[in-house]
Amino acid sequence: MNRRGIILMLLAAVIAVCGQCQATEIPASQDVYVSLGTGNETVYNQSDTLLCATNVPDANNTTLNSYPGVPLIQFNLSGIDIADDDIAILVLKAASVRQMDRSGIVALVTIGSDWDEQSDITTFLVNILPARNLIVKNDLTLMSTNSDGDDIYAFDVSQKLMQAKERGDKVSFLLEAIGNSSTTEIDFLSRESGQGPYLMIMPYPGQHISGYADQAIPAGQADQANSEGISGQMNQTDQILPPDSVSGEPPVNTFGLAQ
Repeated sequence: MNRRGIILMLLAAVIAVCGQCQATEIPASQDVYVSLGTGNETVYNQSDTLLCATNVPDANNTTLNSYPGVPLIQFNLSGIDIADDDIAILVLKAASVRQMDRSGIVALVTIGSDWDEQSDITTFLVNILPARNLIVKNDLTLMSTNSDGDDIYAFDVSQKLMQAKERGDKVSFLLEAIGNSSTTEIDFLSRESGQGPYLMIMPYPGQHISGYADQAIPAGQADQANSEGISGQMNQTDQILPPDSVSGEPPVNTFGLAQ
């Protein structure tokens, strides 16, 4: 079974077993996408989608890969309690997936959080370049990946959130498309769309919960829990935290580094 399927089944199991336990749904507080490697870097800060894309040159072209879309997503963790045994999943919904082949993956790394949607390109680069070097070096041991090309992308970020809480009340992630095809493009729905990125935090199945300690999900019901539990119960979480207010600034900021 692929990793995404395991994560979604885990989510379904938790929702079904912990029908009345507290699950926290955290919408993104900031999200943008940045074009990199084009010579005219641009920050898109109020689009309904977050473009995650890479352009790979043809075999006879020596130009470096370009990244017309690199999503950056930030969450506010103020007041959120995260226990060692809690599960934290970052989920995103793709509006479209284009030219994704079997070699294509989406990589996720944590980045600095000293930015907001109105920051200039220099601020973004300071926050993302150290982490992005892990992707350039193909250091998969420090990245989370998703390679299904389906509509829902899920990343286990439990350890990343625990580490972020030790440093402050924000956590930020970078997504980057990696593939051997000429173009890989995924449009993730942003927070401005109303269906944007979310963190789901909940207890791991099997933890003692009053009234539910003796309940379990038979293995044969996992798929049913996946199809019904996630779609039918995810909106019934006990705590939903509002995102930051959307900025009224113009939707596109352009910063020409090479001009």
